Amino acid sequence: MRILYTTLNLQKAGSHIVALTLASGIANTKRHEVFYFNHGEQMVDAGMVAAYLSPQVRLLDMNSFPRLNKVLWKMNGLLKRLTGYAGFHETCKTLVFFYVLIRHRIDVVHGHEILVKHSRLTKVARFLSVPVVITDHNGYTMLLKVGDISFYPYANKAKAIVAVSEYTARVLQEGSTHEDSALLRAYGEKVLASDHKAEYESLKARREVTATERLTTPVTTIYNGVVRYQKPLPEAAQLKQQLGIPAGALVFGMIARGTEQKGWRFALAAYQELKRRHPERQFAWLCMGEGPCIDEIRAELGDQYPDIIFVGNVDDPHYYMSACAVGLVPSSFSEGLPLSIVEFFEHRVPVIASDLCGIPEVIAPAGAEPGGFLIEMEEDSTPRLSSLLAHMEQYVQDAALLRRHGEAAFAIRRRFDMDQFVASHEQLYTKVVASGQ
Repeated sequence: MRILYTTLNLQKAGSHIVALTLASGIANTKRHEVFYFNHGEQMVDAGMVAAYLSPQVRLLDMNSFPRLNKVLWKMNGLLKRLTGYAGFHETCKTLVFFYVLIRHRIDVVHGHEILVKHSRLTKVARFLSVPVVITDHNGYTMLLKVGDISFYPYANKAKAIVAVSEYTARVLQEGSTHEDSALLRAYGEKVLASDHKAEYESLKARREVTATERLTTPVTTIYNGVVRYQKPLPEAAQLKQQLGIPAGALVFGMIARGTEQKGWRFALAAYQELKRRHPERQFAWLCMGEGPCIDEIRAELGDQYPDIIFVGNVDDPHYYMSACAVGLVPSSFSEGLPLSIVEFFEHRVPVIASDLCGIPEVIAPAGAEPGGFLIEMEEDSTPRLSSLLAHMEQYVQDAALLRRHGEAAFAIRRRFDMDQFVASHEQLYTKVVASGQ
């Protein structure tokens, strides 16, 4: 089978890592020919691609056609000067994408972007016979949370939708998150405008749909697969010494894009209050990621707090996670299934995370000892600071609980191994292709 994966860009994001690792996992079975098309050739995190994409996958974008791309950019510039129209290159990119699908006789396109009115994959589903599969990393859930169901006609053009959690599947099938709060909708629209381009474009272009309109595309739940770390790691004590962290310090770790939605300011406030309450203890907060919110915090803190360590954008988070005692994921509004939780679990590091979307299915799966704590949420879907602080304090005061949750986290991690992840997608592709014959 010839399978093509695609994302809007290849900047660092959990959904992009999932797409890259899935493409690699499918390619490494040696049973399929695998391609990957990046729609944002100017937005690439080279370190992420090198870390997660197998050489067996053929990576394509507009730079794969250098002469054509150069001519198209020149024509785009000329048209912009003469007419003000700046979308010529993007229009031609759609035609190039169609060419790639036809030229390589692709059997299935698997997009890790949602199908909305103006998305390129919607055009594929409309004009070509190649079936489209979509993984919803909670893009549709975000739209439902702010009351937008105008995506239904476009989502229904997919042959299958993969939900990354049972929560996501249930919301898609029921057509509602069963949340009705003006505060939540206002905060959600702010998040969409700042962090989620495709979803925000859908929100701006939404139209009225009939009350009977529903999602008819089949929805399948497949939990994200996470590749196990294979490289040797330094001893935690050695890494702490390198980072200037006292040997006896309790280290909180956090990795995410540096946006407000990821909860950096909530984590900072809770951490500072924890230090105030426990002056007898030593702590450190290890921050992995880049973005405007992190930049603002760094500027505000200056050099006053050597215990708050910013390591920037990292291609190897496991290296730093091995020095952590507790992971923090205090996200707001919406999350898919955060890879960072599973990565922390691999190091027997329990996680304190927002009680949000599919996160409870990772932190406290049914029938298992929890691998951490869930943070209570406010009405606007931001984490309750008092709850986050209380859970951090529980680990400070109860070392046995910290160890027990760490062992439980390590056991839960097995649920997200790659074998089942790859096999489930192979089964889905076979079913989708067979249904179109």
